[in-house]
Amino acid sequence: MKKIFLLITSVFMLSFASNAAETLRILAEAGDEATITEAAAQFEAANPGVKIEANFLGWDDFMATIKLKMADNNPPDLAHGNQGFTVDGTLIQSGLVISLEKYADQYNWKKQFANGALSEFMWSDDGSTWGSGSLYGISPVAEDVIVYYNKDKLKSLGLSVPTRFSEFENALKVSKDAGELPIVLGGADGWPIIHVWGLVEGAYVNPEQTRSWIFDASNVQFDTPNRIKAANKLADMANAGYFGSDSLGVGYDDANAMFINGEGVFNLTGTWMTADFNSGMGDNVGAFAMPTWNGGVAGGGSFALPWHISSKSSNPDLAAKFLNHLMSNEFVDDLMGVGRVPAQAPTIDPTSNLQAEVIAASNALVGDNAKTFYTDWATPGMYDTVTQELQKVIGGVASAQDFIDAMAAESIN
Repeated sequence: MKKIFLLITSVFMLSFASNAAETLRILAEAGDEATITEAAAQFEAANPGVKIEANFLGWDDFMATIKLKMADNNPPDLAHGNQGFTVDGTLIQSGLVISLEKYADQYNWKKQFANGALSEFMWSDDGSTWGSGSLYGISPVAEDVIVYYNKDKLKSLGLSVPTRFSEFENALKVSKDAGELPIVLGGADGWPIIHVWGLVEGAYVNPEQTRSWIFDASNVQFDTPNRIKAANKLADMANAGYFGSDSLGVGYDDANAMFINGEGVFNLTGTWMTADFNSGMGDNVGAFAMPTWNGGVAGGGSFALPWHISSKSSNPDLAAKFLNHLMSNEFVDDLMGVGRVPAQAPTIDPTSNLQAEVIAASNALVGDNAKTFYTDWATPGMYDTVTQELQKVIGGVASAQDFIDAMAAESIN
């Protein structure tokens, strides 16, 4: 009887084990909630027995807690990081995430991108060197900072989409003279001004020079003549009133709401806003890549937040399999459907005029190798420095040279 009981118990335990779900725990920044919710449903349907538990954090909470959560004894299997030394560098230096080289080879991820395109995810294994080495993160989404504009306003002002930065400057002047707000800006939050600076900087500074500085700020000169020229341009734009009189009192969400409701001619922001603008403005919103002084394109932005696999994960292969689903050509349609721009040039038909223009702008940046990433990635303390100093410039309480000097000092810290 005892043997029969043990046999029955053993069979029950084996049956239970075979039916037990594999759980993949994911932590993502809230901007990707729609993407992950859709991908999780597809992945669970295609992989019976797999359960995905996804948690999402708003940007401020994410940045404040991600390193602590990855250092926990029970961290998520797959989680967002953030490019640069502040987050990704720390995660790698602390041994909290693993190299993805094995999975990149298994799933051919690198072949989906041009040479050098993944440099922002490449690190030395000790986390001390950025821009080369092993692949520690990857993202299927492009997040480019481009120029959105109100089509009716631009037409009523007798203007067309600018093809050189001087034409963009003229459009700002014409807008201001006509009583329009040239650029809506949520300067109270600080970080949106980084996007504006990136586009103005990109109009004058070679993108390779900017990327080199971001990867190795302490050894690459910041205060170059062209960057000083760009800083002076930004100060001139602020002093001319092109951002309005209260941009430092307006938050990012409020600035976008103003734009959707018809205020402002231009909005310099990221492609993650495409779905909201399309929904709120319909065919009255357009987009283009910022032109440079000589007719090229200026590329603020990068890939979206990188995905990392925890070094403590009990199932890294499953995490990589889910990540590969996000990277797959089959998921491109779904990325577009939730308002995201695929990092690989999509081959599908856009669903709106705005989406077509955003894709064209993104592809132009890729084609010119013009993406310059984000200024605050350069050093662990750069975010505070660049946001504070740019707010001073926009507010008219600091000069362009003050900004250049503060940034150069932070670069060598």
